[in-house]
Amino acid sequence: MKIKNLKEMLTHIKGYGDRASFIVKTGQGEEVKETSYNEFVAQVNALGTYLHSLGLCGKHVAVISENRYEWVVSYLAAICGGVVVPIDRDLPEESILYLLKAGEAEAVFYSDVYSDIIEKSGINHQICFDTADYSDAMSKGRELLEKGDTSFTATTVDNDKMASLLFTSGTTGFSKGVMLSHKNIVSNIFAATSFEKYEEHETLLSILPYHHAFECTVGLMASLNFGATICINDSLKYLRENMLLFRPSVMFIVPAIANAVYKRLMDAEEMFERPLTSEEVQALAFGGRLKAVFSGSAPLNVELINKFKDYGISLLQGYGLTETSPVVSTTKFANINETNINSVGEIIPGCEVKIVDKEIWVKGENVMLGYYKNPESTAEVMDGEWLKTGDLGYLDENGFLFINGRKKNLIIASGGENVYPEEIEQYLYNIPAIIDALVYGGDDPSRETVTAVIHPDYENTENAGKPTEEIEDLIRDEIDKINEKLPVYKHITAVKFRNKPFEKTTAKKIKRNAENQKGE
Repeated sequence: MKIKNLKEMLTHIKGYGDRASFIVKTGQGEEVKETSYNEFVAQVNALGTYLHSLGLCGKHVAVISENRYEWVVSYLAAICGGVVVPIDRDLPEESILYLLKAGEAEAVFYSDVYSDIIEKSGINHQICFDTADYSDAMSKGRELLEKGDTSFTATTVDNDKMASLLFTSGTTGFSKGVMLSHKNIVSNIFAATSFEKYEEHETLLSILPYHHAFECTVGLMASLNFGATICINDSLKYLRENMLLFRPSVMFIVPAIANAVYKRLMDAEEMFERPLTSEEVQALAFGGRLKAVFSGSAPLNVELINKFKDYGISLLQGYGLTETSPVVSTTKFANINETNINSVGEIIPGCEVKIVDKEIWVKGENVMLGYYKNPESTAEVMDGEWLKTGDLGYLDENGFLFINGRKKNLIIASGGENVYPEEIEQYLYNIPAIIDALVYGGDDPSRETVTAVIHPDYENTENAGKPTEEIEDLIRDEIDKINEKLPVYKHITAVKFRNKPFEKTTAKKIKRNAENQKGE
């Protein structure tokens, strides 16, 4: 059903009735709790009605917690009656308090781990998921509904006004609030899922943080609209166990998770001393039903895509930004071949892309309203209806989009050639002994020396017990082999090693700062 806003979605998904909307673990074992679509919609309506009774209709309501069922209920109750402000759960206290203030939140839903921070926020309405606050709010909302209160259920949503305020990952004072409307979000739900259609009833293992636009729009909202059953992964530490428990058919991930799963499977093949069959992989790692994995945030390694294909799993990558709600392009597995496997797919319906001076520009209903109370930053990235993404890439003759890297990360070689650090990093990630890698233009004033900073995997199966110097020499040998495949201006001419992890954003991307460019 084509919906115009998420409020209409609530009415639509109630039609799924007693089908399980969410399944969550209730403890450390395999005990789970199912919530039907009827129950889920009833809880959203009750909580939304309670918020309206507090005078919060049209106001900003923040949500911060680990991934949990109550987060989704609160998100929909807030966005269908006002403006929801999802807060990055991994930020330090100072940043959380800053964003709550910058987001002008008048109420906040949170889990107990954030209690000390929320108490300092000064927000009038503080509702903790783990105390009587939340259950009392739900009970009061139900009572109001039973008495005929339709202040929430009958509210009309303005599809074109800000409904979600998502802050980009950045340090305090540098985060920008992306304003998204119901139209932005809903247009992306349908366009992004038009390539690989959901079946009548999918089971999704929900992994990525809910405050990220990719997981929230596609992993949660699109999945609910299509009647999927969403199983919440309580921790990456238990990912394999949860795959075997919930037996998902679909997942949304980032490359870091795909790489971690891939390395485990390679270790298993080494233990068995032979390649694993797709049946063995499904039984050992995925639960037996996994057929499609959608990846965003960063480029995927081609070897990874091919290996998952060998296991009978479609590993599909796409491209997008928070500012585009978020999907711009995605892959249809039937269209993947040797010439476009490195691409991030085809442009989604209703979205246009053009390349201006090698930069990707985007236009469509999914493009944000602008940055909240920041006209200067909005003007920097908007040219009329076109969003200047800051990403470099090109479209091939068949309409497939390829990403080269970020405009600000580009290295200009001594001969004037363009070197994209992200491209070189993908070669480095093919080396098993490397956990993470960062490529930049070197420390000399010209910034034109292709320099790699490596965080080696000193403890993996192959390297265990070897001296540090030997492992680093092996990596240098592998880099020499990479250089043989590359034109001279792309050669890695300087290598640094570090013995501790890179500083990363909460989206698990390496920060390209001076501290991370040091070897230790």
